[in-house]
Amino acid sequence: MISVENLTKDFVDPDGTVRHVLKGIDYSVEKGEKIVIVGPSGSGKSTFLRCLNLLERPTSGKVIFDNEVINKKGVNIDLIRTRMGMVFQNFNLFNNLTIMDNLTIAPIKVKNLSKEAAEEKAVSLLKRVNLLDKANVYPSSLSGGQKQRIAIIRAMCMDPEVILFDEPTSALDPEMVGEVLDFMKALAEQGMTMVVVTHEMGFAREVGTKVLFMDEGKILEENTPNEFFNNPQSPRLQDFLSKVL
Repeated sequence: MISVENLTKDFVDPDGTVRHVLKGIDYSVEKGEKIVIVGPSGSGKSTFLRCLNLLERPTSGKVIFDNEVINKKGVNIDLIRTRMGMVFQNFNLFNNLTIMDNLTIAPIKVKNLSKEAAEEKAVSLLKRVNLLDKANVYPSSLSGGQKQRIAIIRAMCMDPEVILFDEPTSALDPEMVGEVLDFMKALAEQGMTMVVVTHEMGFAREVGTKVLFMDEGKILEENTPNEFFNNPQSPRLQDFLSKVL
């Protein structure tokens, strides 16, 4: 469904220093997979995720979605993004809109859904996360866990083929993490294709079809959760797991 070929991403600091954040990554995500990406801070995980839907433009290499190279000239990336949901670390809800408006604005404006159809979809999703009573309130009145569940169903309102999650629980208080992870697990069980950057090792072990370990801009190891956690091959992964488990 999504693949990258020789993907690189460089950033130039104000002093002119060039940082090579992604160093020639090749990887493919198949339909229905749940790819979980772990690794130390600064390893390039979030940059890699953001390159998949061109929130970050790769310096070189190809990003391919549904057999189309999407980082070439002439591609309507806004249209591509309607098929690739994105859930951010800090929710990115519109604070001046009610929850219902947050959920329906994109389906109405981008997918040309009628207001009635968009609201019907939003209501059914709000029921799934037990937040229908919050439909007409503003994001400021919600807890962090509630905001993140709203952010996830906002992505689902577009009927995406894949959802990208960029550390979806790292901004939450510990007691709110579970309610978000439980909803993500339910999504996974329903067959949603997911690519998840996270520090939640229990989620990676339980939900992932594959777990990737990134460090210094490269994928150093990839395996099934059982092999990844119980039989890590590279010394760098062994060291990482010894500190986080």
